[in-house]
Amino acid sequence: MTDKTLGLADNLAYWRSLRDQADAGELHIEADVAVACDKACSDYLEKLDKMFEMTVGLSSPESFGDLPSAQMLGAKFHRLAVGEEGSARFAIKQQIEIIKTMREFFRHYFASVEATDVDTAAAVEALSPPQ
Repeated sequence: MTDKTLGLADNLAYWRSLRDQADAGELHIEADVAVACDKACSDYLEKLDKMFEMTVGLSSPESFGDLPSAQMLGAKFHRLAVGEEGSARFAIKQQIEIIKTMREFFRHYFASVEATDVDTAAAVEALSPPQ
């Protein structure tokens, strides 16, 4: 990774690239690191899900009053809270997608270890003398 600050889209692309490298067997992660990171991602996703739901309460354009300037201000706050790109809700949704992609990367370790365990068990059983 470089010194530049990554935007949400760049960050998502970065983690997708890592996940794809892990899927291709080009990148490996230590067991304790994968477990700790998966747990951190899980905990963070819980917080992000709560924050995502809370964004609905951030927007009540009608509570600003009937004056045209109040309506414009209410519309602006609504847009910042739950509008499309640039809103709090949009940014949280993107962050959730990034964290889910990170979990896919870390969880790749669990799938590869399980496959290795199954393969090793089968090889050991094949080499074991009959009982």
